[in-house]
Amino acid sequence: MKFRLIKYKFKQQIKGLECLNCTKPLEGNENFCSYCGQKNTTEKLTFSHFISNLLNGLFSYDSRLWTTFIPLLIKPGRVSKDFIEGKRARFVNPFQLYLNVSIIFFIVLGITNKIDSNNIAENTKKLDTISQIGKQEIDSVLTNVTDKVIKGAPNDSTKTKIVTDVKSAFNLVQNETTKSKKDYIYHIKSDSSKNISVLNRFDDFSNFYEKNTTYTKEQALDSLGYKKTFWNTFYYQKVIHTNKNIEQIKRDGGKAFFRTLTSYLSISLFFFLPFFALFLKLVYWRRSFTYMEHLVFVFHVQTVFFLMYMLFYLLKFITKTDAFLAVFFILFLLYLYKALRYFYEQSRSKTILKFIILNGFYLFLASIGFIIVAIFSFLMA
Repeated sequence: MKFRLIKYKFKQQIKGLECLNCTKPLEGNENFCSYCGQKNTTEKLTFSHFISNLLNGLFSYDSRLWTTFIPLLIKPGRVSKDFIEGKRARFVNPFQLYLNVSIIFFIVLGITNKIDSNNIAENTKKLDTISQIGKQEIDSVLTNVTDKVIKGAPNDSTKTKIVTDVKSAFNLVQNETTKSKKDYIYHIKSDSSKNISVLNRFDDFSNFYEKNTTYTKEQALDSLGYKKTFWNTFYYQKVIHTNKNIEQIKRDGGKAFFRTLTSYLSISLFFFLPFFALFLKLVYWRRSFTYMEHLVFVFHVQTVFFLMYMLFYLLKFITKTDAFLAVFFILFLLYLYKALRYFYEQSRSKTILKFIILNGFYLFLASIGFIIVAIFSFLMA
């Protein structure tokens, strides 16, 4: 009986006499506000409440979309502040908003990538045609030079020697770049112990692939004399991917690789956001914010990052001008400063100092993510 009384009093304590969303007066025993429908509670934002809101309407947007988007963009920090203070019925769940904006971003990225890929394919065909024409022109020059030498050379035994020397000179120029490759000694041939390191295996596989690009993994390993183990097959497949990516970068200047990198990097940012929220809690340890409230702020800021980047990315794609990305970074940094200033309510000097610290930490996380994603994209794309 005593336990029930304590539990009843606790429930009474978390209900308010005023709706936190619309500020209408309440009697204190209502479960929901009769004016706006928001749950009558004064409890702190918790993880279970956060996920509950997410699952209740993951893809159901109504007028909340506009009451969230507009102030989120033009009033830095305001939506996050209102959300943690209890004004939640008018806004879309922060994680839901971030997820859906991310989906739209990847759709836009996929469409532009498809258009660019078609353009790259057309340019590659042109380059192959030019390369073929160039080879034909070289052969034509060799034939013309040889004909002139034959006509000008005396009709004796020296004519054959002169023609042979001319052809040898052309062959020397054409094979100069591949001469060193022919002299490569494979470790599988020279190492009698057959205990070859991973780096030396990559050397063998790379040199073999450059001269035998049409071979399958199994055919290549058989020709080299390597056993067709899981790791040897895996390493040779990575060599194939790496060489194809290098050739693609040479053809398009790295555009396709950069697009793949952007896609993976955007996904990886999601996994780093909880760490960034934890760092925010450490930087603002004197402020009475829970971890979830910091995370709400992080999700809102990252959503704006995606929205702004998507807008300027489309402008760059349409105009083919890189200057828009510089404008994007300047505007986003200004937005971040204003959001920190409003949300955490600290002086300009403290906000600027913490702004620098936070950006340094963010760049550190982004660098780690960039290295991991770059390696993954290069080997797996």
